[in-house]
Amino acid sequence: MDNTVTMPGADLTAIFDRISAIGARPGEGVTRLAASAEDGTARAFFATWMAQGGARIVQDAVGNQFACFDWAGEGSPWIFAGSHLDTQPRGGRFDGTLGVLAAGCAALDLDAEVRAGRTRPTHNLAVVNWTNEEGARYQPSLTGSSVFSGAMPLADALALVDGAGIPLGDALAAIGVDGKTGHIPPRPEAYIELHVEQGRTLTEAGRRIGVIEGTWAARKMTVTWIGRAAHTGPTPMADRRDALLAAAQGIAAFEAIIAANHPHLHRSAARLVVESNSPNVVVERATVWFELRGLDVAELDRAGDAVLAAFSTAAAGTGTRLEIAADALRPPAGMASHLMAVVGETARSCGFEPLIMRSVAGHDAVALQNSGIPSALIFIPSVGGVAHHPDELTQPEDVQAGLTVLTAVLRRLVQGGFHAG
Repeated sequence: MDNTVTMPGADLTAIFDRISAIGARPGEGVTRLAASAEDGTARAFFATWMAQGGARIVQDAVGNQFACFDWAGEGSPWIFAGSHLDTQPRGGRFDGTLGVLAAGCAALDLDAEVRAGRTRPTHNLAVVNWTNEEGARYQPSLTGSSVFSGAMPLADALALVDGAGIPLGDALAAIGVDGKTGHIPPRPEAYIELHVEQGRTLTEAGRRIGVIEGTWAARKMTVTWIGRAAHTGPTPMADRRDALLAAAQGIAAFEAIIAANHPHLHRSAARLVVESNSPNVVVERATVWFELRGLDVAELDRAGDAVLAAFSTAAAGTGTRLEIAADALRPPAGMASHLMAVVGETARSCGFEPLIMRSVAGHDAVALQNSGIPSALIFIPSVGGVAHHPDELTQPEDVQAGLTVLTAVLRRLVQGGFHAG
């Protein structure tokens, strides 16, 4: 990349349009999977943009990028703000990307204030791009923020493999991310993340700013039915052990059980991998990724156990063997109350009455908060609640509202204003 290219400074619309073009295809949204070539291009663009704005660019061993503004000097505490640049396959422009770029624009504006003497920081600021938030290519999601916060060992993260068997460490090395570079900031005193809501709550409430008090819990199960490969033609029906048939029965049972007994839980069977995936071979292995989300952990336990029993029934009825590859609970998180108060008070001072709400989705802010790093999550509206789709949209006036509040919150925090009046 030509590092002499002129970047758009703190013009959020201009930088957002340019990075959103990386991995975009007409009618197909944006595909910028973690550690892909497109991700590498976006990372380089982000680093160049921030470096031209005066930031010191460093990355850690799992590829998290930090654009550091060392305003208060070595040894001073840190504030982080950011999100992620990776996307889902054929995803939307706003998810994650807006949070990184809005934080970058806020930092550039604050840097100008610092240089002019209008803002006097007691804290340094880092704009962060977290690796593999989406979990589309590598599972689990929230990888980079989990490694940084200590919830996931680095070696485990780098050993994650995608569907083609490529380890995350190798994929990162292929785009030039091969180990730590520079002095990485320590754990921050606060992390702030601006994100699009991915739902309709703010729009229906007539609000532009949401302050997240906590998240739903999630139970995620990866289940494999193992049968026996056979010819789809001459093999007698009684001799077949069809893993895909077992998976189909399992998916149908999952839907029926949850719909009938736990209708307010959010549920999905969103990914299916079949092997050998030939039209002339009875499927030997079928793996399905199931997910349940809700507020009540005890209910998730009951619901998950009920569907696991149904999966066993599907295996028995098809002559296949059931393997539970993963069954993990992500507990509900409560965000930092003192930062919530600061965000709420700051939003009001900017002319926006915030809505206190919960997030159904997970975010890097949640991973950090769960690991003891005080975090706040700010939502702005999503048109129609559309997410992970090319039609994902947040209106310009809502983007500006989010940027205004984020900048004001960061201005306050870097000057030590950690408590609301």
